[in-house]
Amino acid sequence: MINYFAEAEKTLRARGYLDSALSNLERRRDRIIARSGPSEYASPDLSKPYASTSAINDALAECLELSKVIREIADTTAERDEIDRVLEQLDKDDREIITLWYIDRKSKDEIAAAVNYASATSVYDLRNKAVAQFALLFFGAGALGSM
Repeated sequence: MINYFAEAEKTLRARGYLDSALSNLERRRDRIIARSGPSEYASPDLSKPYASTSAINDALAECLELSKVIREIADTTAERDEIDRVLEQLDKDDREIITLWYIDRKSKDEIAAAVNYASATSVYDLRNKAVAQFALLFFGAGALGSM
């Protein structure tokens, strides 16, 4: 049986890294484009009726790598956006707790101060409620047992 609460926490922790992953993937895409783009055109050697197989293989490898990175960017963006859509459905207080805890990775004392709670221990109860709500919205009816 799936522990939806744990899966929700795993998803929320990952959300904190997806923006960085996108930046890294976009830099990688830009490097591939920069290194594989046309350079100075050499005069063709008309004595050879063929193209170098290594040049063709290199170009194909670059195209495949670029295609893979572009797919990863699309998949990562879609996953981040789906998590964000679910977060937007939470009430403001639950969204704030989850954002501070999982995405911004603030300390429990910083979270308690941000939400005007005297004790960091009460923040755990707020977090548990917010994650259970997220799990229900993200995973559906199967997560009802997590509440």
